[in-house]
Amino acid sequence: MTTFSVIGAGNLGSNLIFALRGSQYSFKYIYNRSKYPLFSSHIEASLEKVISGSDVIFISVQESGISEAVNEIGSMKNLSGKIFFHTSNSLTSDELIPLRDKGGIVASFSPLQTFPEFTKDLNIFSGVYFLSEGDPEAVKLADQISEYLKARNLEVDKGSKIFLHIGAVISSNFFNSLLRFADLQVKKGGDFNYEILLPLVKQTLKNIEKEGLNKSLTGPASRKESGIISKHMDSLSGSEKELYRLLNKSISKDRKDLS
Repeated sequence: MTTFSVIGAGNLGSNLIFALRGSQYSFKYIYNRSKYPLFSSHIEASLEKVISGSDVIFISVQESGISEAVNEIGSMKNLSGKIFFHTSNSLTSDELIPLRDKGGIVASFSPLQTFPEFTKDLNIFSGVYFLSEGDPEAVKLADQISEYLKARNLEVDKGSKIFLHIGAVISSNFFNSLLRFADLQVKKGGDFNYEILLPLVKQTLKNIEKEGLNKSLTGPASRKESGIISKHMDSLSGSEKELYRLLNKSISKDRKDLS
């Protein structure tokens, strides 16, 4: 049985613990603190005990804290045979080089998913894509863990990983921001909010899943109905007007590229 511990048990780390622990992977420690009482009995203040008692260590702190965690772990003399993952989508396994220099086996291993809360859902990673790159032995274990979680592991190129993260930010955070933009508009139309748009959003996602991005484009820009777009533009001002213009320009360019 493979033992694992987590440094940085926030929402991602806690969901990972809950979903991964079981017959194949034995959960040992959370280093120093946890925001969830469910794991309080696993908190361990000794980093040396956490490392020595674990086969695999997930460094799941915020990106700004990874170097500090690596420096603290790297102060230990011998890390031979220990496998270290960090779970940042934007950073590569190079962040863990000091641990490799001490005998550790390292890789980045990060899910293309958002975790706003701890859900206690054993299947929360089902169907999710993980990105991994680093030492072959660690990447091989990443494959096995992904399979256990019913997820999919993609071995990616270190140099282009940042673009996958950009895509993830656009599809998650920017999507949320666009719905906020839409919410502002429907509120101008009466006592409504974004909830009246959710059936439209859900159907759009179904269309994309079935037909792909290009065939799922609809609306005035895709139909080149400039009159409707002009009316919309006349009703907007400032940054809202500029955002609407740029988005329509992007759609029009997409359609032109297809012709």
